Amino acid sequence: MNASRLLLGSLLFALASAASAATACAPAIEKPWVRSAPPGAKSLAGYLVLRNGCDAPVTVVDVESLDFGMPMIHRTVEEGGVSRMRPAGKLEIPPGGELRFEPGGLHLMLMRPLRPLAEGDVARVRLVLADGRRVFAEFPVRRAAP
Repeated sequence: MNASRLLLGSLLFALASAASAATACAPAIEKPWVRSAPPGAKSLAGYLVLRNGCDAPVTVVDVESLDFGMPMIHRTVEEGGVSRMRPAGKLEIPPGGELRFEPGGLHLMLMRPLRPLAEGDVARVRLVLADGRRVFAEFPVRRAAP
């Protein structure tokens, strides 16, 4: 009887540990930055590399910020010879994959700054995942890519 309980307890512990390890893995934001803009600018652009070192795909569904009233994820596309920004929609990153947010492509459109942000300041941004988790980073405001 005690051996059965010990075996069952060990099995439950192993399952709980495995589940905890699976949910603990989150993508990592690397090389974050926001392009500086003139004082009074109504929007800024943010860039980063998002790496998924997890064993499962991760889906980004939104962006949040304490420093912008309307942050969005956009993609630059060419339509009829004209570059336009369009909402990017859900972004899935496969295990071991990455997403590059860079000028002329996928990027954060950070609208309605809630405070002045000058070169050297830091913007606070969170990416929202499909499972409800959030990935936070501080984005230095710079003139050019690091």
